[in-house]
Amino acid sequence: MTLTFYAALSVSPSSMRKTFARLEDGYGSLEPLENIMFTPISGGEKAHQTIRELNDHVGINIMFDSGGYEVQVGNKTFDELQAYLHDFYGENHWGHRYVLPDNVPVSQDSSEVVQRKVEQTADISALFYRQMPDPLKPRALAVVQGHTQDQLQHCLNKYASLDGLQHVGFGSFGTSGVSNGVNMLTTEAYHNLEWAVNQAHEAGLSVHAFGVGGPTSIPLLYHAGVDSFDTTSWMRSSGYGNVFFPFKSRYNASHRTKRGGNLLTKDELPHIKAETEHECPFCQEMSQLRSSRWNRIMHNLIVIHEMTNRVEDMTREEILKAMDEESKYRRRLKKVTSSNKSEVSI
Repeated sequence: MTLTFYAALSVSPSSMRKTFARLEDGYGSLEPLENIMFTPISGGEKAHQTIRELNDHVGINIMFDSGGYEVQVGNKTFDELQAYLHDFYGENHWGHRYVLPDNVPVSQDSSEVVQRKVEQTADISALFYRQMPDPLKPRALAVVQGHTQDQLQHCLNKYASLDGLQHVGFGSFGTSGVSNGVNMLTTEAYHNLEWAVNQAHEAGLSVHAFGVGGPTSIPLLYHAGVDSFDTTSWMRSSGYGNVFFPFKSRYNASHRTKRGGNLLTKDELPHIKAETEHECPFCQEMSQLRSSRWNRIMHNLIVIHEMTNRVEDMTREEILKAMDEESKYRRRLKKVTSSNKSEVSI
């Protein structure tokens, strides 16, 4: 199975250009940025122009996100989102994927509100798909929402009936943080994800996982069978001084905040690099990670890309051995692996 990483870019046009330039100059390859998640409704005209120029000059694959997050946090209404996507998709046919409009249930929603959002997402996505230009339909991606398997099945049944639809995405993770803006791979969400992936694959649909993808969650996504995922963690976490290493929980390299993970020291750096078999131009010295947010960004991006490739060639036992003993995602992976083995033996 192949797992594809989409680097979510939700930054200013100048930062977009700087991200590509720094990676190419320092790393010598743009491969970690070959697949990009971009949200048109969140960016202005300059951002649209910049991502189009990057696409034309570098040849990247752009997934246009629906912007359901903007509805989720209250910045836009669902009606405004639909109208915007109708116009933008109709005028821009150069994308690799087109995410259909979705109304995201959050953890605090009542069961009635969740049901309404699920039905609204499925019905509007189906209508929106039928109205899309024919050349875009094979590139459309419909979002599966729901807190129960019946709700997920409702979406999948609706989408499986759409002639020519090839891709769906899973968006019903747990949410936390300010305005419910952070997706979490809870135990319930993981089981729903794994179940939905199996159902979608049986229907011939690929599955994308939205907005989850730290180093310790990638093995769970792979184990669940998803085909692709996106995350902003490589950039967002670096702003808090945090750095990633393959299969490990985050470390705090800036030593300026208590919001990060364990503190990373100069003496520990060579050991953690050797243990995780990671090496990149942006983590040669501790001073690079401590003082430069951009070095942390580039380093984290490379780690996520590297892990996505490595996990495909590892057994579950090798993955569990590589992960931190105290990692909650390791415990979750071990638990679901053990459960699956028990089911097989019965």
